[in-house]
Amino acid sequence: MKHAYGLLLAALAAGNAAAQAGARPDPAGPEVRVPEAVYRSVFDGYRMHDLSKQIPWRAANEEVGRIGGHVGILREQTPPKKDASGERK
Repeated sequence: MKHAYGLLLAALAAGNAAAQAGARPDPAGPEVRVPEAVYRSVFDGYRMHDLSKQIPWRAANEEVGRIGGHVGILREQTPPKKDASGERK
């Protein structure tokens, strides 16, 4: 039984050896064609921030203080939870 496993392993290894890729051409060779390098700016498609939607910083600070800090903003955005009877908590 061990002998059969050894033969199976040898057959699989021989099959994998035949599946290896051939030698690749030297990329530094003058006869080898390589794709042309294309420049694409990282700023293509960049959209500037819309400054017209900003509010004065004092008003923003007062609103955050009214809400209860940065954690209070999360409470304001979530709808009130309902229990199993459908009543709000």
